[in-house]
Formats: sequence, structure tokens, C-alpha cells
Amino acid sequence: MTIEIVTETPLLRHGLAELLKKVPNFSVYDGRLSPSTSPAPAGDSPHTTILITDPGDELPDLLVAPILDERPDSKVVVLTDSDDHLFLWKVLTSGAHACLAMGVQLEELVCVIQAVHRKEDRFILSAPVGTLRKLRPTTVAPGPLTNREVEIMRLVAAGMSNRRISEQLFISETTVKRHLTNVYAKLDVNSRVQAIQQAFGRDLAEGSDA
Repeated sequence: MTIEIVTETPLLRHGLAELLKKVPNFSVYDGRLSPSTSPAPAGDSPHTTILITDPGDELPDLLVAPILDERPDSKVVVLTDSDDHLFLWKVLTSGAHACLAMGVQLEELVCVIQAVHRKEDRFILSAPVGTLRKLRPTTVAPGPLTNREVEIMRLVAAGMSNRRISEQLFISETTVKRHLTNVYAKLDVNSRVQAIQQAFGRDLAEGSDA
């Protein structure tokens, strides 16, 4: 079985990869751009993508979609620190196959990876009982822009490129793109110009805490 780990935190990616490499019949990759072994084998080898979300990720469905577009046969297991019921509902409806707390034990993670390949019509969720009781099968509207998203939009409005913004805020360019993706979804727009128009129309000064 091929295991691919997707996260912006190299330490998490490498640490989890080292643990999973010890599991028999697991071929583990640190990430799409930095394989820890040879290229993934072709054929019918089951493929699992472990997506580790960052604390600032508010729209996990937008992170899962590109993975499934690129690899429709992959089973996506989301690891997250979030116990927000709206976040978990978005994971549930994203096309992912499981969602587990970041502090999950290795044995449980391995069992879940194996289970999602055995059961095609199952979604495995491990979360606090109180959070699960809040889950509702309804569409949740995107929330207001966070302070970080407001900050990025101000720089976009100033004409800065993603690279310049990453240098200005001391974050990766990938993180800038992720924040912009969240902003586009919240404002229901498809371009930087539209995002600027909508964001300033909503008064950027009223951003919530990041």
C-alpha cells in the first residue's frame, strides 16, 4: 500500500513518514514534491493520502478536492487539531474517507487506513462526543475574513504578488495561496480584482481573530 503525506510542516511530515515506514507492506512518501523512497508503483497498489491540516485552515473541502482530482483512487485520511463541528462537517462532505484527531495513536491510524480500503461506503470520524452532537446535515455559509486574510487582502490591494506577500509576512507562498483560496470561497469570487472589490465592500477593518 502506498501512503502519501500532505502537509506544509516538514517536521510533521517526516516524523509521521518514519513511523509509517515501519508498518509492513506500507510504502511511504513524505509529500508529492519530496518522495522519501522511489516513485510510487503503478498498478493496483492501494493509495492513501494523509492530509494534515494547519490551525488556520477553515475550508478543508478545498484542500481535499485537488487531491481527489489528481488521484481519484486515493483514500483521503484527514488529521486535524480542530474540534469545531462546522469544520468537521466540511471534512465529512468533502469526499474524504476519514477524519482523526492529530493525537491519534499509530495503531489506530494504521487500522483506519486499512479500514477505508475495505469499506467503500464508510466514513470514519474520531472527534469529541460534544462536537459530534452538534453535527447537522446542512450547508454552512463561509464565515467572515480572519485577521490574517484581511492582512493579505490589504497587500493584494496594494498590488503585491504572492511572493512579495510571503516575504512581507514571513510565511510561505503556498500559505498565501491557501489563504487566498479561502478568501475567494468566502467572498464567492474567482479573481484578485473581484476579491478586492468584495473585501473592501465588506469593510476589511471588521476581520475576526485569526
